[in-house]
Amino acid sequence: MIELKPISILDKEMVECINLSVADEQNDFVASNSYSLAEAYDTNKRHIEREENSRAAPYAAYKDGKMVGFIMIGYFYPGETDEDEYSDEPIYYIWRLFVDKEYQGKGFGKEILSLAMDKVKSKYLGAANLCFSSYDPDNDASRGTFASYGFKEDGRIIDDEIVCKISI
Repeated sequence: MIELKPISILDKEMVECINLSVADEQNDFVASNSYSLAEAYDTNKRHIEREENSRAAPYAAYKDGKMVGFIMIGYFYPGETDEDEYSDEPIYYIWRLFVDKEYQGKGFGKEILSLAMDKVKSKYLGAANLCFSSYDPDNDASRGTFASYGFKEDGRIIDDEIVCKISI
């Protein structure tokens, strides 16, 4: 069984998280974990400065005590994302989903997404009715993982990525 644990740039496990990698042919599909952790830190810092709750929640995914992946959940109000095209109400966003190349093809991505969606459904960062994500049009693994959970492509492409969503 997979377990999600919060992770940040301040954790001793950060280096292990940064060292996770995807197969070479997948490098263009997902940002590095170092970039994702820095992005989470920056996003949360900006919200704290405005006396708002944290809005980026990164998690390391563990299988039997071994880090196998990473996922980051975002919570945004309209106008907070670079593209104000997702919704006119607050949303959750599966910002990153990353399974190390050694553990791909074992269903871990689906399990990690399911655990993250349990958190989203609890609305632990705030109230929202929709959860979005996006992926490269050539990333069949992500397309399959999100579709298997019930995400539907909504016909839009933002920043060269296919947008998908699910009601929560």
